[in-house]
Parts: sequence; C-alpha cells; structure tokens
Amino acid sequence: MKKTEKNTWAVLPYNMERFKDRYLISNLFGSWDMLDRKEFVQLESNDLREQSSLFRRLLKTGIIADESSIKSLIETYRRLHSHLFNDTSLHIAVVTTRCNMNCLYCQTKNNVPQDMTIEVASRVLKYVFDTQNPYANIEFQGGEPLLNWNIIKFITENAQRINTGNKHLSISLVTNGTLLDDKKIAYLAKHNVGICFSFDGPSAVHNANRVMASGNDAYNTVKDAITRTKQIYKQQGLPHSVNLLCTITRKSLQEPEKIVDEYIALGADKIPLRPLSKLGLARDQWDAIGYTAEEFIAFWTRAMDHILELNKQGKKIQERLSVVILSKIFKKVNPGYVDMMSPCGAGRAVLAYMPNGDIYPCDEARMVGENMFRLGNILKDDYQTIMKSNNVFCLCEASLMDLWDYNTAFLPWLGTCPVLNYAQNNSLVPKIKASGLHKIFTFQIRYIFDRILEDTRNKEVFLSWLT
Repeated sequence: MKKTEKNTWAVLPYNMERFKDRYLISNLFGSWDMLDRKEFVQLESNDLREQSSLFRRLLKTGIIADESSIKSLIETYRRLHSHLFNDTSLHIAVVTTRCNMNCLYCQTKNNVPQDMTIEVASRVLKYVFDTQNPYANIEFQGGEPLLNWNIIKFITENAQRINTGNKHLSISLVTNGTLLDDKKIAYLAKHNVGICFSFDGPSAVHNANRVMASGNDAYNTVKDAITRTKQIYKQQGLPHSVNLLCTITRKSLQEPEKIVDEYIALGADKIPLRPLSKLGLARDQWDAIGYTAEEFIAFWTRAMDHILELNKQGKKIQERLSVVILSKIFKKVNPGYVDMMSPCGAGRAVLAYMPNGDIYPCDEARMVGENMFRLGNILKDDYQTIMKSNNVFCLCEASLMDLWDYNTAFLPWLGTCPVLNYAQNNSLVPKIKASGLHKIFTFQIRYIFDRILEDTRNKEVFLSWLT
C-alpha cells in the first residue's frame, strides 16, 4: 500500500476484459470501471497521481481502496454475495409428479407418480420456519402441482397462519395453466399466491413443445387461463403477481421477435429467455429439440436487440436474466438467481422437497435421475443435519468460480451449475470453457457492456429496468 501524509491506499487486485478500444476492469468486491487506453496504461504502469481525476474516479468506483473506503467495500461484498451469509430462502415443494401434459422437453417425468401427503407437507412447513433467513419463498412445482390442490391449500393456509410477521413470506405456483378455473384463481389471488405460467410463445411453438394428453389445443387453453388470471388478479390489486416462463427449444430459435411480441400481447412486462437443460426427456430427444450454446446466443441476441428497440419505442418489457446481471453490475446486489451465485446457491439458498420427503439441493438436482444429489429425507433428517451434509459442501466446492475462471473481469457476477456440469461431463469438476451455460452467461454480460458502449440510450433502457 502507498502512504501519503493523510491516508494509506492501494489498487485492489483486478481482472481485465477488452472491448475494442476500452478496458473493463473489475475486482472481487464487484467494483468496476471502463477505461480508455491511456487510462489503462496509467493503471497498469502504476502511474497514478493522487490529485488526478483518474485516481479520484478509481477511488470512487472501488478499484482503489483507502482507509476510509474499506468498510463500504466490505458491506458491498456482503450485499453482492448475500447467499454466503444467510441460509435457505427458496423452498420448492414438489407436491406431485403427476402431469396432464406430455411436453417434449419434460425434465420431471417420473415413471412412478407420487403425491405429497399432509405428513410431508407439515415437515416442509417446519423446514421453512426453522431457517434463520428473514425471507421465505415457498414455490409449488410438479409435475402439474394443481393435480394436488388440497396440499397446495394446506401449505398456503398454514404457512400464512404460522407466520406472525417474523418472516417476509411469499408463495408462488408454477403451472401449465390448463387446470385453472375461476374458483382456483380467486383462491390463489385471495391468498396472494404468485402464479407463473409455462408459456413458450406463438401457437406453432407452444403447441409443438407442450402437448396436452387430452389432445386439446394447449396454446389456446393456457392463453385463456392467463387472460382470466390477469383480470382477477388485477381486480385484487395484484397485477404484478402473474408471470410467464419461456423455455427455448430448437423450434423456438427462428422466432425470437415473435416470441417477444407474443409476451407483450399478453401484457407481460418480463420475459425469461431460458435455455433448455439436457435433463429428463430433453436429454433423450436432444438431437431433435436441442441446440448448441452458439445457436442459443444467436437467438438471444436477436431477441434482446428487438427488446431494446421496443423499449426505445415506449413498449416496456424486460428480459429476466438481463435484470439479474444488471442488478449485480449496477446495484451490486444479489438478486437470488441460484445459477449466478458463486458458490452456487444449490443446497443453501434453495432446497427442493419431493412428494416422498426426499430433499434435493435444487430443482435441477431432482431431475438428473440419480441419488447422488439427494441430501436426505425430510421425515428423518432435520434442517441443520441437511445443511452439514457432505453433498452440500461438495456442491459449494464444485461451483466456486474463483477456482474455474479466476482471471475473467466478469468473475464478480458469474456462477456455474454443478448439477448441469455433472449432467454434461459425468463429473462435478467443471470443464468451464466447454460449459454451454458458461458460454451463455459470459456472452450475456459482454452483450450488456457492448450495447452500453454503442449507444447511451441502451444504458438508459437498462437502468430503467432497475427502478
């Protein structure tokens, strides 16, 4: 550290990524700056004058630290990596493995259908309220969770009864929407349960991906359910509690603009452009419905360019993962997206409970089809025992980005999924540069910086997503 009469300061270790004639530098505290060539040479050659504008700027952005800024940098680190200092906040209750659809890419298909019992549901509630995290989100999944409606009601009503204000409790439901009637919608709205519909876009795409076992038109059925739900939730003052979830298959790749436009037509203000995972039936049919990371990146780029242009025209829609990345970069907060945590939040930030009580560290882990990721059983093991299991420690070690891509300037914002790495390589040790998800994440971060450097209006759009 260098010392002046008034203070002691140092340049914190940083990584660099080049963008044409600009240089992005960042450090593990999430501090970053974009330098021109002259400024970068000054920094690299340690030619920093304390009274210069560059020195003052780097001190302000956190590239340089002095005695007065250490406390602030530590607080920023804790905020950006809040998952390291809290226990589980997301509790996924898989209330049934039954489903009334035969989706091409189903990742949860189970040859032995199971329904969660009240005994298991009661233990889920105990887990939720045994955690010390002040935030608790219970998320119902399946199969199609509405096929076990009584357990949804049991968990919802008892969670809200038990919670006397000691937790910020939220409850949500992920559904294909085909079994929702007005009575169920009204109940969910009354209990402030958020609803996320699986919706893949225009009819040709949605019907190709998501096939109803009854032979009915899946697209029109779910579109009608979305419209009715939005109306009822709006009447209850809950317009933002209805969301749509998009999964991208090979069928989707040529339709990025149409998919975005379909979401806007349904009144959505967010669209999650989610790559397909090579799990379950998707793995078996990968040659027909899968694609390379590069193909997804081309699709995502077209969709994002369209979204940016629509925003400039006054049509407000956001891409969900971009909001996660922007929150980490500009607000220096952890938005809770498990796959972009380092180490991964699987097993600590999130737990998934199967109908028979088996516990998995995340939704993907239960889809692999092997017991190696199983943490225990909710009927036999308490929360503290699960948290101390070797499997949780192994997942943390296998997803620590400081080990796998330690010299990238994107490091403070990146994460990796050990479960998907295992599914790809039969090993928890990632081949990080060969990981399709890693290629996608790094491209998406680069895309955001590229577009900001190209046009200040793009930055205005991005920042508007954070307000």
